[in-house]
Amino acid sequence: MRYSFKIGSAWGIPIELHFTFILLILAVFVLSLLNLPFYSVGSSFYTFFIVVFLFVFVFFHELAHSVVARRYGIKVRKIVLYPIGGVSEIEEIPDNPAQEWRMAFAGPLTSLVLGFALLGASSIFTPNLLPLLLAFSAGTGNIIFDLAILNILLGLFNLIPAFPMDGGRVFRAVLAERMKYSDATRYAVTLGRILGFVMVIVGFIYNFLLILVGLFVYIGASEEGEQTIISTKLAGVRVKDVMHCEVGFVSPQQTLTEALEVMFKNRYHDALVEKDGVFLGMVTWAELMKVSNGDR
Repeated sequence: MRYSFKIGSAWGIPIELHFTFILLILAVFVLSLLNLPFYSVGSSFYTFFIVVFLFVFVFFHELAHSVVARRYGIKVRKIVLYPIGGVSEIEEIPDNPAQEWRMAFAGPLTSLVLGFALLGASSIFTPNLLPLLLAFSAGTGNIIFDLAILNILLGLFNLIPAFPMDGGRVFRAVLAERMKYSDATRYAVTLGRILGFVMVIVGFIYNFLLILVGLFVYIGASEEGEQTIISTKLAGVRVKDVMHCEVGFVSPQQTLTEALEVMFKNRYHDALVEKDGVFLGMVTWAELMKVSNGDR
């Protein structure tokens, strides 16, 4: 996937980090340098630890997808981590829509389970938890509670029925039972793009971080659509289905003009160079066209 780089691997699965994760860390760093009254150095360190833990929980979220995929015998190429989710790039899309929605739902379910487990743990250390629960907001200073809320929000956000969220895959799987797979994908991608665009606009008015989230959603939805189009078109296609059975032959003594005439008359894109039945090499139409008329 574009805009990401490898940071390691787990159980043979390459792990990549999306550039928006770096933007999030930079945003935290810049806010700490601005010395704003509502954002102290102490809060920047706290936010940094939250981002690090968020990275770990996003990894668990994506690993859940991969575990279910492998259970169905599907190879996972790599995992790309985003600040609010990730993408498990699989070898092939399941033909069975039920398998796809189970794979997609595994991630949000893991985040929700982790979130409520942390919520239970925070209740042990925070006797009066009710006001925090009513606020339902991270940034309280209670790191266990904040991580619980972030995991719950991560799970709920990924259930939104639009790409690139997991809910988009669940939505596509449901639609795929009633229409063509490509049409179902198009609906989920369109919803994702609209949602991303709206988030960016709202972010300019209310919150800068919402702009980053909107960009993530829009870019992720677009990439998901491109990948699905390619995989759908190539599904079941073998080399023998696209190979050329007719091949042109030219001799090394022929001029380039003569070779072009042979290829033009027979509509060959390339021709093999042979002498006395021995294969010497190959010339292509594109390479010959690069040579000026005077040099042919």
